[in-house]
Amino acid sequence: MKKQFYSFLTLVGVFALLISCTEDALISPIKKGINSQDYEAALIAADTAIAREPANGLGYYYKAIALDNIAQNMASVTERKPVYIDMNENLMEAYLRFNIGERPAEADNVVNVKLEAWGREHNEAIGYAVDDSIMATVENPLDLAIAHLENATAINPDSVLSHDVLAQIYQMDGDYANAIESKERAMELKGTPDAVDYDQLATYYFVQDDYETAVGIIEEGLALYPDSAYLIQKVADAYFQTGQTDKALEVVGQLIEDDPNNAQYRLVIGTQIYRRVQDLSDSLSTGIDSIYDLENEGGNEAEVEAIKAANEALSEEIELLTNSAEESLLKAAELDDTNYTTFNTLGILYQNKAAALFDLRDLTLDNDEAYEIDLQAKGELEKAMLNYEKAVELNPEAAGLWQTLFQVYTILDYREKAEAAMEKAGM
Repeated sequence: MKKQFYSFLTLVGVFALLISCTEDALISPIKKGINSQDYEAALIAADTAIAREPANGLGYYYKAIALDNIAQNMASVTERKPVYIDMNENLMEAYLRFNIGERPAEADNVVNVKLEAWGREHNEAIGYAVDDSIMATVENPLDLAIAHLENATAINPDSVLSHDVLAQIYQMDGDYANAIESKERAMELKGTPDAVDYDQLATYYFVQDDYETAVGIIEEGLALYPDSAYLIQKVADAYFQTGQTDKALEVVGQLIEDDPNNAQYRLVIGTQIYRRVQDLSDSLSTGIDSIYDLENEGGNEAEVEAIKAANEALSEEIELLTNSAEESLLKAAELDDTNYTTFNTLGILYQNKAAALFDLRDLTLDNDEAYEIDLQAKGELEKAMLNYEKAVELNPEAAGLWQTLFQVYTILDYREKAEAAMEKAGM
């Protein structure tokens, strides 16, 4: 606040100097109103000057100065925007007229006035978005951050920075529609957006489950940045989400071929693939439940067969994707054996494979077949156990992982290990 006060004194000093040097009968009353902080009087005088001498840029310039001061003194941040819009329009009118014929001293200050007002509002927004001490002073800090940035973009509509930050704060506030609008405006102003811009914009559409639009945006970005690893990763994920599994695996294969020894990359790809597996597994479970309900209720046989066929296709896709995810994750573990996430994800993968086999065992009426399936399931669970043990070795404070190990040890009948895991988990 003190800094702003000193800035205001400096500005007033400049205006006083200009008054002493300029004795224009139409402009002097505007300056007088500004210097005495009677901004309404200054506006009336400015409108009179503009009406009488519309070609004179000084009337517009000092009207903008009066409007800037009015906006600064408004208690409501959200009500400043129309005032700033009016201020910017008058500054632009002044700028145009100053560049025709003789240039007054004020012509050199147009950009500074605009930038000072823009910077003031933009910087206020940042405080309410990222500074905990400032955020704690108000009930809804993000609302204030957004209001300040809306003001900043009203003052300087061509500010890529303000539109970009506004998009991020809308995202923080969960308002993805406005985040998209702001991000698109920032990208439009850039002319040639960066790869990260396409990534962020696509992410906003992903969150809204608009995968087709997201794919289009990523593909547009890839046309400009064909070597962008994170855009390629995102387009692979988008293909998975839209059911274009073959295209996704093709992209994944190209990525691995380009950088075969990147452990983090293998982990990301394996994890993305396995997320798709989990989504498909949920769909498969729903299909199985539907068949059970229809058969018990004497449902339409053709409908039951259609669901079975769909489930069979899902099962084949799940197996294909699981194998691909497992391959990527195992390679990630081979390249880097210090990453907790890699081993934890492998544990989840093998545990889920075991669970599916246990379900199949329970549905089998042949005892010999059930025994063989049980052995397979426990073999997968042993793999899960080894990976969970490696993960917990890397992250011994993970209480949730100790609980998972307790369950795995119990099923495998490792009683001592189960008791130790139960104690570590605080159960």
